[in-house]
Amino acid sequence: MTRRRTLIVASLTAGCAAGGPRAAPPVLGAEALKVAAESWHTDLCLAARTVRAGPLAPFAAEAPGAPTFAFGFGLESWMRAERPGSGEALAALGGGSALVSVRALSGPVPPGAEESVTLRLPEGGLAAIVAFIAGQVDPPLPPAPPSGAWLLVPSRLRYAPDFTCNTWVMRALAVAGLPVPVTGIRLRGAAMAALHAEAARQAATGRGSDAATLPCSPCAGIP
Repeated sequence: MTRRRTLIVASLTAGCAAGGPRAAPPVLGAEALKVAAESWHTDLCLAARTVRAGPLAPFAAEAPGAPTFAFGFGLESWMRAERPGSGEALAALGGGSALVSVRALSGPVPPGAEESVTLRLPEGGLAAIVAFIAGQVDPPLPPAPPSGAWLLVPSRLRYAPDFTCNTWVMRALAVAGLPVPVTGIRLRGAAMAALHAEAARQAATGRGSDAATLPCSPCAGIP
């Protein structure tokens, strides 16, 4: 049994060494958000108070009762198509101009959401996400319809096969300071699997705990 324990410890140590030194996970604060998934798409769901307090406030001007706003990203030709089909899907392989989508919600996630995950953020993480979104849209910002319909706003970022709506969500969370993969995340399934893993990591470590209390996980945060 002692020899077996030695081999297990040696194996874990080797895994850590092979991956090189790992930065300690960020200390998490009280800020949090939800990521919702629907069909192929994922959205960042920000509390209305966060939206109204910063540069994204014009989006909320005509929906004073909305508790949450969903923000997403996508290929312009696809998102503007009345009924996107195979033609738009083929066009997506070449990339192109992109849009940021905004929806005023009546609840914490879009009504068609099929799954969602709640993530805590480091202090200042929400401000970083707001700045990430605001930095790619040109003012003046139009208000989102109070009906919950999609508002589509041109983005300075471009859609590409390796930078999809799901990559965009992961980039925003990485900008906020979470140790989530960005490169290689294209599809909803990969994005949500990585986010559920991050939520599990947060639950295991507890708020503000030190990474040294956990065994090394060579795959964490690697694209």
